[in-house]
Amino acid sequence: MFSNSDLSQFLFGRLSLEAIPYHEPILVVTFLVVAVVGLALLAAVTWYGQWGYLWREWFTSVDHKKIGIMYVILAIVMLLRGFADAIMMITQKALAVGASEGYLPPHHYDQVFTAHGTIMIFFMAMPFVTGVMNYIMPLQIGARDVAFPFLNNFSFWMTVGGAVLTMMSLFVGEYSRATWLAYPPLSGAAYSPGVGVDYYIWGLQIAGVGTTLSGINLIATIVKMRAPGMTMMKLPVFTWTTLASNAIIVTARPCCAPSTISTCAGSAACEPSFWSTDGGGSPMTPGKSPRSTSTRSLQH
Repeated sequence: MFSNSDLSQFLFGRLSLEAIPYHEPILVVTFLVVAVVGLALLAAVTWYGQWGYLWREWFTSVDHKKIGIMYVILAIVMLLRGFADAIMMITQKALAVGASEGYLPPHHYDQVFTAHGTIMIFFMAMPFVTGVMNYIMPLQIGARDVAFPFLNNFSFWMTVGGAVLTMMSLFVGEYSRATWLAYPPLSGAAYSPGVGVDYYIWGLQIAGVGTTLSGINLIATIVKMRAPGMTMMKLPVFTWTTLASNAIIVTARPCCAPSTISTCAGSAACEPSFWSTDGGGSPMTPGKSPRSTSTRSLQH
């Protein structure tokens, strides 16, 4: 039988009340603002009785146009978060002059820097482009919808899940301080001992599943659902762009996923040192295997 502490550890891992940054006034104020705006939005939807409409017509929709619009809305929301991070960084640099250290402590600035890059690339640019592709490409080739409509909806919500996990790190725990590229040894346990790298890993991996499935869907749509008489050489330029970019995603993303996990998750938990010279790996030669691994246990 589990004791209370063991059961809590099993269910929540390193998540505890201490993970909530009460001591950071900036985060507390931000949380309160987000909470008030979120509650006001939920109250407005409830007041006007729009939950049924949103559920039927948008949240569970398999219409490629509506899913494309939701992708773009997600991108705009994350753009606002990334823009806020950029303002914070610029303000910090403007105030950190002479003897002044600015208003952000170093560890908080590093988190903002990492979150800005991660959000703008993986949760703003990619969802925006995917949304435009979802909306326009089937119309250009004369298809009624994408090849796998339900998979299209599932891919979107996987991307939303990764974005939500990234946003949660602002209020619970902390985000990675290893920059959005997460190069070792900075992303390893020695320099990133907290939960920040965990947020980074799983936010990207969950969203990455959605991106990969969306890429497969769009490729299948272009290859198999073109209108009669539309050969590959008659495809519009944007459709060719969609095909080429998603071919890159589908071939590269499955290779990047285990690399990210072995680099970051392994470095934070058991330190396989795949890319670190300390363990025999090479940061410049992906094909070189490490000679040894650390024996650090998953004690967190």
